[in-house]
Amino acid sequence: MFQIIKIDHPSEEDHGIIHYGMNEYAAQYGMSGTGGYFFAVYDAANKMIAAISGFDNFGPVEIGGLWVAEQYRNQGYGKALVSKAEMWGREKGCKAITVFTIKNWPACQFYQKLGFNIEYERPGHAQGSIGCYMIKQL
Repeated sequence: MFQIIKIDHPSEEDHGIIHYGMNEYAAQYGMSGTGGYFFAVYDAANKMIAAISGFDNFGPVEIGGLWVAEQYRNQGYGKALVSKAEMWGREKGCKAITVFTIKNWPACQFYQKLGFNIEYERPGHAQGSIGCYMIKQL
């Protein structure tokens, strides 16, 4: 019998085990491995004020998270970070970029202004909200 343990704060090494294992498995099917990205913006005091992270998922590049500090929103930081993720995806040969958000959040309209389309909607998220799975061709 085995025991499953929840790791509250996994290390980079813990994450690496999954990453390398998936890439070895994918290689058996002739697929190149996945990778991740993390881009950030810092203010004059060297404090992070915006960041985006994600990965390529054996095809599309995915935005796993995008955050801009409240006082820096609507100043182009989010748009610039999404552009960086798109550029990273193109360099890896990705043909599309995807993201998930909640339909009634401002992020949904933000991504649509950047050329993303709602690929499908899924009800049943927190507080009765609807999840939007969005895609943009690169």
